[in-house]
Amino acid sequence: MKEPKSKSVVMVVFRDLQMAKEKTVFVCFILFFILSVFTVYGQQVPVLEKKISISAQNEPLEAFLKRLSQETGTVFSYSSSAIDVKKNVTVDFSIRPLREVLEVVFEGQVEIKQKGIYIILTPKPDSSKDRVISGYVVDETTGKPVRDATVYDPITLKSSLTDEFGYFQLSVKNPADDIKLVINSQMYADTLLIDKKQSPFQKILLKSKEIDFEEVGKSIAEPMKNFWVWTKKSVGFTNMDNMKDTLHRGFQLSLIPFVSTNRKLAGSVVNDYSFNILGGFSGGTNKAEFGGLFNLNRGNVKYVQAAGLLNQVGGTFRGVQLAGLANVVRDSVNGVQLAGLTNFNTANVKGFQMAGLVNLGTEKFQGTQVAGISNFNYRDVDGVQLASILNVGRNVRGTQIGLFNYADSIQGVPIGLISFVRKGYHQVEIGADEMLPLNVSLRTGTRSFYNILFAGLRTDSSDSTTWAFGYGIGTSPALGKKAFLNIELSAQQVNKGYVSALNLVNRLYIGVEYRLGKRFGLYAGPSLNLRVFDNTFTDHPTLFTYTNPRIISESSFPSENISTQLWIGGRAGLRFF
Repeated sequence: MKEPKSKSVVMVVFRDLQMAKEKTVFVCFILFFILSVFTVYGQQVPVLEKKISISAQNEPLEAFLKRLSQETGTVFSYSSSAIDVKKNVTVDFSIRPLREVLEVVFEGQVEIKQKGIYIILTPKPDSSKDRVISGYVVDETTGKPVRDATVYDPITLKSSLTDEFGYFQLSVKNPADDIKLVINSQMYADTLLIDKKQSPFQKILLKSKEIDFEEVGKSIAEPMKNFWVWTKKSVGFTNMDNMKDTLHRGFQLSLIPFVSTNRKLAGSVVNDYSFNILGGFSGGTNKAEFGGLFNLNRGNVKYVQAAGLLNQVGGTFRGVQLAGLANVVRDSVNGVQLAGLTNFNTANVKGFQMAGLVNLGTEKFQGTQVAGISNFNYRDVDGVQLASILNVGRNVRGTQIGLFNYADSIQGVPIGLISFVRKGYHQVEIGADEMLPLNVSLRTGTRSFYNILFAGLRTDSSDSTTWAFGYGIGTSPALGKKAFLNIELSAQQVNKGYVSALNLVNRLYIGVEYRLGKRFGLYAGPSLNLRVFDNTFTDHPTLFTYTNPRIISESSFPSENISTQLWIGGRAGLRFF
């Protein structure tokens, strides 16, 4: 019986789908295989770093090179007239890079260059003024290559970093009778190589460091470690991490960091004098440093440092520091700091600071701070803080002068619109005077000098209210154990409804405060009052409604539309806290 046509069509479609799926899997497999081959090929070890094992016993060099070529799949290119290939060689290598085999066989007298599968061999020029030294740096215990080790000449400061195979190459100008190389790496002990034979190829063995748990603790506890470094992947940074010793030079000149006469070891060199055309990076400065844009120092700096934009010091600073924008010092400062925008310090400062915007410190400050906007010290201040807006200190011994001042405690005088001392003088006052039956004020600062903010109120009728607001300053010396004298100067604007015209009452108050308890007291005293008001305005509030003090003097200044009144009044009330 024939199958239905529709069923046959379904089976054909299903079969075609199966075949397509199988083809897709096969194609994917081929693509994956090709990709794997290319990946492995792309990750092939360079021919000169290919490890081989080979030996020879009085074998002609030409025959040895042929065997070496077959072993490594390379072709050696050389001139038999320039290289003596008839001499015999006796060698025994076990798992060594091809480059090392060639260097040993040719005793470092041949330049070795790779181009594809070709290894080009040419005699090295014989020059007493310039010698190229190359070689491998390996772990003495494991024999594995040491990557990113710093190899440098301590005379010229020329340096090289080892690659992933531990290989380095370094050109030394005017070599001395003994070639000296210093090798530094983070995990290994520092090594000094002295080669009296001046061999151009070296194999250097490094010993692992013993773990210093104190140093480990220090590194963990240092959250801003190496904050001055441009990038942790830079050669200069790696050299600094490797090298713990400090080098010294009398003079250095740089264009930008690490492009300098100290080369890539700049971060480990302390200079007497340092000149940076654009900017420079040094291990420290002993006498003077100047930078067109910026100066960066890993360690201590003294006595003069000047930059168009930024000075940054990782250690201590002593002397005079000038910057167009900012001075930043991580350790203590003793001297003068002048900056267009900010001085920022994370340790103790002693001296004078001036900044266009802000002086910012996280530790103790001794001296004088002057800022266009703010002085902020997280720790103690011993001296003077002068700013147009805000001064902040913890325990202050001296003077704060600014629109706003804050201190945890102060032995001295804060002068400003509002000065708040957390452990200082704070009082809320409720009382009355001859004009207003209800006055509320806040006193804050210290008893030697405090600020007063106050407001007053008087209800004259159901639709008329007289009110006042004002500001004052005062001092409160002690008269006894519980009694204090108050001497205050204040000014308050008295209004009816809106503030419509000048109506200022200026007051000199001299009174006595008696403390009934730790947080409660009474006060009373006379006052001398001078009212200055606009005499062209006709709707000033009535001065006195429930008292009747005598006006002892009145004056008028027609050209200024100003009049004055003088009288004697008084104040009394309660104080809390």
